[in-house]
Amino acid sequence: MNIRLQTWFPYHIQICLNGREWLRRSLERQKIDFVAQGNKFLAIADYERAQQFLDKQRHTRFPEVLSGFLPVVFPAMKEILGPHLSYYWTMWQSEWATDLVFSSPGELSQVMDTLLRHAHITGTSTRVLRYLDRPLTKEGTPYKRSAEQIVTRMTDFNEGVRVRHWCSRNSVKVYNQQNILRIETTINDPAQFKVFRHKQGQDKNEPKQRLVMRKGVADCAQRAVISQDINNRFADNLALLQDRTPARNSFDEVVRHIRKKGKRYRALDPTGKDRELLLAISDPAYCVAGLTNSELREKLAGSPFLGTRTQKQSSAKISRHLRLLREHGLIKKLPRQNRYQVTLKGVRLTTLLNVILDASIENLMKIAA
Repeated sequence: MNIRLQTWFPYHIQICLNGREWLRRSLERQKIDFVAQGNKFLAIADYERAQQFLDKQRHTRFPEVLSGFLPVVFPAMKEILGPHLSYYWTMWQSEWATDLVFSSPGELSQVMDTLLRHAHITGTSTRVLRYLDRPLTKEGTPYKRSAEQIVTRMTDFNEGVRVRHWCSRNSVKVYNQQNILRIETTINDPAQFKVFRHKQGQDKNEPKQRLVMRKGVADCAQRAVISQDINNRFADNLALLQDRTPARNSFDEVVRHIRKKGKRYRALDPTGKDRELLLAISDPAYCVAGLTNSELREKLAGSPFLGTRTQKQSSAKISRHLRLLREHGLIKKLPRQNRYQVTLKGVRLTTLLNVILDASIENLMKIAA
């Protein structure tokens, strides 16, 4: 931690807090053993307690904590500024990291080359925008008027390799050091994100609105949630590469009819009549915002799946198939919305289907060998 005071009016104060150093001190107070290098923990005796300490940091009352440093760093504040002025605390930059701890650097190095190559190759502008929760068209492409600059960089440094995706002034990166694989989101411009909150001065009993995230520390907890969501989306994309589930298992789960609450639901036909629908829900955009009947109807318009049906007939058919996908566990309904999220089972099946349909027989035979 460090504090800087501007010695002329308006006496700006900059405070840098390191959550990992904060965690280190919490572990030391509780006498929990750990091995650390810099701001990375290579091993912790009690990971569950360590995570509890980190989760507790989210709910810190930062205005009170930060104002508590004023008597130390600016003891003459009341004499110079008077008794009625106070500081408004903002967050200039935040970094939110998710650390995956491997048993040894050797174990991590076995998968690192493939992971980083995958992260670099799949770092298309569209996918980066999805990672960072930026708006896209219904076709899943960036808006033509978007002024956001998308940059991907791959860098070697002494202890590892890093891939970093930039969207304007915000970024997400993955890199390795020792036995740690770290995914980290950096937010410099919170205005790119929207959160549910009250307007300034709004009655707290009134419903919250979806508004731009502020720089003020009042939105710290929501900034943490957004950053973790970005890390999770990035990690999910990397995890698909390491899925060792046999292909037949993914198909076997859906090519048989099922019964739930006495009602029979037919089997799916992934490479036949249900192929167009499964390929449609495989659009990565749906992994972020979910999907609706109308969005699928637009996406499948003119396809063999809907044929020449009217809008009403198309909507009815998609509703029936959404129920079918839901019962097979490929999608789940979001609370209080007519919107569905593709499940991990659904992502696994649709990814597999895309790979099989795009791969040549020669390549599949090489993999099987």
